Amino acid sequence: MTAVPLKLCGALLLTLAGLGGGMLLTRRLSLRREFLSAFLTFLSNLSTALRYRNERIELLVDSSGELFDLPCQDEAQPFAALWRGQIAAFPKRWRLNSRDMALLTEFGERLGTTDTEGQLAHIAHYRALFARQLEEASADAAQKSRLYRVLGLFVGVSAALMLL
Repeated sequence: MTAVPLKLCGALLLTLAGLGGGMLLTRRLSLRREFLSAFLTFLSNLSTALRYRNERIELLVDSSGELFDLPCQDEAQPFAALWRGQIAAFPKRWRLNSRDMALLTEFGERLGTTDTEGQLAHIAHYRALFARQLEEASADAAQKSRLYRVLGLFVGVSAALMLL
């Protein structure tokens, strides 16, 4: 008598676990899209700050958005090293792919190495590249989000049926 309600509870939990797994994969897709959108805003803010303020690049980067927290007092370390240190944790935190990481690394390696006009052109170039990455991330999220949720639910229901 008690075996049937326990099996039903187990089946329900398996179904919810499958759906939860699909939702987790969907969240990973949206994290990448959120980061790329925030990074484009950061690039816009950085461009404006660079144009109107005469400060070290570390200070400009630090004040241009909430994505980065550079130790600006460490003048012994070059900017590129500070940049690499910041983006080292981004793949796990934001679910970035290898192309995103390569673009981020290239951007930071070359930032602050030219005059103001050269840096503004550099930012504009990478803004276009990251806009394409955002379009790709949005398309991936639109295509795969529903698929991940449905497949997660299907796996959960299948496992639940096997239990019953």
